[in-house]
Amino acid sequence: MIAYILDDEPNCTDVLQVLLAKYCPEVKVRGVFNDPELALDAIRRERPQLFFVDIEMPILNGFDLLKRCEPLDFKVVFTTAYDQYAVRAIKFNALDYLLKPVDKDELIAAVHKSQKSVAPESAQLESAQYLRNNPKPDRIALPVGNELLLVDVSDMEYLESDGAYVSVYMLGQTKPVVLSKSLREFEDLLNNPGFFRVHNSYLVNLNQIRKIIRGEGGEIVMANGKSIPVARTKKAELMELIAKV
Repeated sequence: MIAYILDDEPNCTDVLQVLLAKYCPEVKVRGVFNDPELALDAIRRERPQLFFVDIEMPILNGFDLLKRCEPLDFKVVFTTAYDQYAVRAIKFNALDYLLKPVDKDELIAAVHKSQKSVAPESAQLESAQYLRNNPKPDRIALPVGNELLLVDVSDMEYLESDGAYVSVYMLGQTKPVVLSKSLREFEDLLNNPGFFRVHNSYLVNLNQIRKIIRGEGGEIVMANGKSIPVARTKKAELMELIAKV
């Protein structure tokens, strides 16, 4: 597998090159770059099969560089220093990444995954870049099958967890969008005080609550008529939040 490495920090490209040579001999590094423009020229001349690219770089970041490489016909692994929101955005959009300093076991896993994965789509990259640039997004892209469904956050009525899946209920839609995600992923990604985890299985849009039924824990009724239980431990906090909406 022919690979290129791009990072504006020479010590990072040096370390990654050494790790690949030692632990991933199937990867043949043919180009190492610290300048995005030089990497772009090389990609235009000869496409790699695998591209390790840093996200944060001066002049041209990893997302912007990849846009100039379209159509993407090679696998991509992002490398990034610990940036919690960048990592959330990448994970949510099913893109592969390595945190710096790179761990050898994570590198081995990323290489093995790349051998089975497909090249990223431009919509995935655009969604991840948008989320990274907007800590409190007003729209998100939901990965549904081979497509990304763009939705306004304000139209998300509530989310219901069922095992390894989450159903996203949208205003005006009778059927939910079902995703292989967790409620925690959505909580982290939305980063929005207008959404509240009223129960282990439910994350609700506070603006879409139509009725509160008092009781030991109580329950709420959403705009579509759905009754949702409120955990006893969440009741007081919910009432405080409702008063602020």
